[in-house]
Amino acid sequence: MQRHLIFALVIMTCAGETAFGQNVSRLYPQEKLQADAARWSEQIQAEYRDTILPQLTDEERSAIGAVKIEVPLAGPNGDPFSFYTDNKGTIHLPALSLRFFSDLCVANAWLNAHGYDGTTVRDYVGLLFREATASPRAPLPAVFRTLGVPDNAREESAVANRADRNFGNTIVFLLAHELGHALKKHHTDLRDPVEQRKQEIEADAFAIEIMRRIGQLPTGIEFWFDVEHSGHVAPVKFDTEAAWQKYLTDLDHPVTTGRLEALAAAIEKAPDSFARNQTNQALWTERSKMFAQYFRLSAPRWTTNPIAHTADYERVDGLHLSDLKPRKAAFTIPGIANEPEFNGLFAVRRTAADRGQDKVDLLLLRMGKDVTGGYSNGKVDGFVEGDIRDGVLHFTWREGSARGRGVARTQGETIRATWGMGEAEQGGGEWTGVRQIKENTTR
Repeated sequence: MQRHLIFALVIMTCAGETAFGQNVSRLYPQEKLQADAARWSEQIQAEYRDTILPQLTDEERSAIGAVKIEVPLAGPNGDPFSFYTDNKGTIHLPALSLRFFSDLCVANAWLNAHGYDGTTVRDYVGLLFREATASPRAPLPAVFRTLGVPDNAREESAVANRADRNFGNTIVFLLAHELGHALKKHHTDLRDPVEQRKQEIEADAFAIEIMRRIGQLPTGIEFWFDVEHSGHVAPVKFDTEAAWQKYLTDLDHPVTTGRLEALAAAIEKAPDSFARNQTNQALWTERSKMFAQYFRLSAPRWTTNPIAHTADYERVDGLHLSDLKPRKAAFTIPGIANEPEFNGLFAVRRTAADRGQDKVDLLLLRMGKDVTGGYSNGKVDGFVEGDIRDGVLHFTWREGSARGRGVARTQGETIRATWGMGEAEQGGGEWTGVRQIKENTTR
């Protein structure tokens, strides 16, 4: 039976750091990284052999050749976001990078499961890099303790399930990305920003195609891009545009609008393929579409924008450890306990003014009073966006070239809405949506 991104990880607490270098690797005792390197080396080799290799064509196998994958203790300069391919074609996935990202995944999963704001994880990364730069030898704030996450967080099945899934498919995506460099015979030490960004898009294209063949949405890669951005960009101040651009050019894997747009387009071409191995395929097909939209919406903050960088720097520069303690989240993830109104997957029956009917699957995502979503039935695709006022959702909808408004109310697990064309909230028809059974997140 083929393995699919399972990575049976044993995540340990971050307590007991020792300082043994002027970089972020001092966040962990060296003996912990040594144990991690030994264990993960075997797991990653198996993941490549059992998950990725069977997906390659004969032509791709021939072009890539024999693959050497190493798990050193740390990458260059103790960078915890360092996965790279050297000029000899060897792929490096350092234990420090694996350990750090796995801890961030657990912390994020625990915060989400308990209704806390996961953006504190991103802020923690920015603060960590800020402190590592300001005090090269001082002890660094531990992941779990700083974020208020218990050491035994992984004992909760929902936390372990989400963390393993996000960690596993992200590492497979990043491994496939490095294989893409090998396949395309890229020179990964280039400093030409145009060619460098072209290479990153080509490697991403290969990685997302491998994920499509496997039948898994890389749900953790957005989180990876987000925290990597916070570590590499937010804590650093640049006085000139030239200094800012030089810094971006020197990054090994710059996250650009072009990369994010290309990934979004690839997912949108085959959302069903990424969802086919899920128990609730309808939910995950809609999640795939929304996932692609997230890339586009997030691009302005991630891209090479000096104004956005200044805002991020000022935000991180003013952070204190106390700011990172758990706080209630504004964003709500579908399928969590006590799911609120106007959030989740709904089976919708629509009735137009001429009495014509159809059915669509509607996915709504709520962030405080704001709601965004999308719907589809294989023939039509549409998007909704609105806000909740006095318990009523007022929304705009878009379906192809058609536009309009609507208003929706909830009654238990049912949503009832009217919609209209242009500025009218009624007159076009009505629809009724019933919340679907939540996915079993403990599997």
